[in-house]
Amino acid sequence: MIRYCICFMIKGQEVLMLNRNKSPNKGLWNGVGGKLEPGESPEQSVIREVEEETGYCIASPRYGGIVRWEVNGKEVGGMHVFFIYLTEKNGNPTPVKMDEGILDWKELAWVLDEDNQGAVSNIRYFLPEMLENEDPCDFLCIYRDGRLERVKEMGLTR
Repeated sequence: MIRYCICFMIKGQEVLMLNRNKSPNKGLWNGVGGKLEPGESPEQSVIREVEEETGYCIASPRYGGIVRWEVNGKEVGGMHVFFIYLTEKNGNPTPVKMDEGILDWKELAWVLDEDNQGAVSNIRYFLPEMLENEDPCDFLCIYRDGRLERVKEMGLTR
């Protein structure tokens, strides 16, 4: 079951990222999101999580698809991926400390750079395809002994 959601808020060539202060991915830059609450749809969850973690009130996020995780040969979950496209940043200066971590605008090229050790390791594999494709995608991230071994594009979710 997919119990998580994540949102990438895009403005031009920048994306709003959260440097998490809790596990998982503590100390790494990631999109904003979290767990689906009982009875919530993925869209309802991401709208709530974005407001809680950023202060932005959003509506109608674009669905990018799913990213699932396999750890040591066993599929253990995944997340629904959403996008919001902004025409301008809010008036709040960044970086800013929030309950979940530090929010800051990052260049998309920096986030996707293969040498970047500061962003969550699987983002560079699924984010470009989801940004370019209007149809929802399905990715499987395969981890072995705590390390990302490979990412398989499973195709489009229809």
